[in-house]
Amino acid sequence: MCFRAHIDHISHIDHISHIDHISLMPLPKPLSEIKNDLEELVVLEPLKALKYLQGLLPDGSEKRSQTILLEGRLSQTNREFNNGLIKFEDHKLVVANVNKAILDLSNDLSDADFDSKPTASGQTPVAAVPKFVVIYDPADEPHCKMLNRHLNVLKIMKKIRVYNVNETLGTDLVAQAKAELADADYLLVLITVNLFNSTDWFELVYNALGEGRRMIPLRIEKADFEGTGLEKLKSLPSMGKAVSDFANADSAYADIVGELKKLLPK
Repeated sequence: MCFRAHIDHISHIDHISHIDHISLMPLPKPLSEIKNDLEELVVLEPLKALKYLQGLLPDGSEKRSQTILLEGRLSQTNREFNNGLIKFEDHKLVVANVNKAILDLSNDLSDADFDSKPTASGQTPVAAVPKFVVIYDPADEPHCKMLNRHLNVLKIMKKIRVYNVNETLGTDLVAQAKAELADADYLLVLITVNLFNSTDWFELVYNALGEGRRMIPLRIEKADFEGTGLEKLKSLPSMGKAVSDFANADSAYADIVGELKKLLPK
């Protein structure tokens, strides 16, 4: 099959990227040929190479979550370059690093990586007092404080527990956050452009997404996160709005808390 035909074949899987992933076992061709496809495709269309691989890897797999992370990183740097926010040299360096990561991922693939993984249906039951972990970039601390102010009544009434990933001083924040995620019932992700420019928190979110964790994006401001996987989740505030769309921020957070209360055990 010629390389152009490879690309045409790969384009057929783009239409499934917006729906729940289904493992395509058995593989449509030998793994060695898939690796060759990826190596050729990365040179011209790295985003399509990532979509191709996502269409083959099962939900819940670590390597699929890595492809989602790389896709988000590449899409973000492309947007920044197209908007004149970064120089050509910086854009070229990020693209080169992503391409290398794709090739490293491809070389490390084995047949076992394509075995079906447990889905989110295997999630643990929600605790009697659910624990919410708020994931956000440090630059968005004011937004986190506003959210917690509106959650305070539920915390005082011991209806919920809340951990904010940047609240602990003098420690490895990412390592502490990973530890706190162990018994979290819901992850609240503050969506801003800052999050997508923060490698540590960006990676934490997408690893958790790949694990099938209960995750709720909170749209704080307008930010394009199409292709990251987060766009498939129900976000708050309701009606697809962002907090910045509200004339009054308190109204936006009241909307968020009202929806979160519906998740609490009766």
